[in-house]
Amino acid sequence: MKMEANAVKDAAASGTRIRGVHLTFAAPAIIEVLASVDLQFVYIDGEHGCFDWRDIEAGCIAAERHDLTPIARVPDVSSATITRFLDRGVRGIVAPHVESLDVARRLIDATYFAPLGNRSFGAGRPEYGQRIGDRPAYMRDCNERVSLCLMIESGAGLDIAGDLAALPGVDYLSFGLLDLAQSLGHPGDSAHAAVKAAVADATKRIHAAGKRVREDFMSYVWINDVLVAGAKQLLGAPR
Repeated sequence: MKMEANAVKDAAASGTRIRGVHLTFAAPAIIEVLASVDLQFVYIDGEHGCFDWRDIEAGCIAAERHDLTPIARVPDVSSATITRFLDRGVRGIVAPHVESLDVARRLIDATYFAPLGNRSFGAGRPEYGQRIGDRPAYMRDCNERVSLCLMIESGAGLDIAGDLAALPGVDYLSFGLLDLAQSLGHPGDSAHAAVKAAVADATKRIHAAGKRVREDFMSYVWINDVLVAGAKQLLGAPR
């Protein structure tokens, strides 16, 4: 069976602008409602959001029904966690707190089948192992349609930003700005000049390695902000 294209992976490679919503709680109906607003991806926050495994799967099903690419930030970078997210239907892994090349290589190993990685093969959805005629072709197809983002959230990550970007299998990088600001001695102040300068320098090295950062091609909005802004606009100012 042939998979649909991964809008996030394609945009990271081409620079085409895509739009999506960042979900912090389980609400598949919100995905269905917002699918009418010309979105290309859904970002499930598995690190800070409130999701169990059934929620992840239900979110992926809702996204797939509307031709949206489901990606997820994982709560940890273990192979077991990544496998479970991918087997639930997530098409893109966003890995937080990457601070070493060894960790990055383990992430690549868990995200991709051979020859690029060593991802475990199981009966995950939506195929459940039953509708795969040619397993080698299927595994190649998975590799071509799964994305991997490494998050830089500390000084240690900044130091190796260019080296991380140069790794085959890494599609793009992003910055966890508040955690990064805290790591650099400016807790709560992601707009501090030192933080901005550090991000700009790391971004330059990432670009030099031939990769993009999230801001180069991705626009997204947090669902919390959507709800509050919509309520204010539709209900008007309080009396």
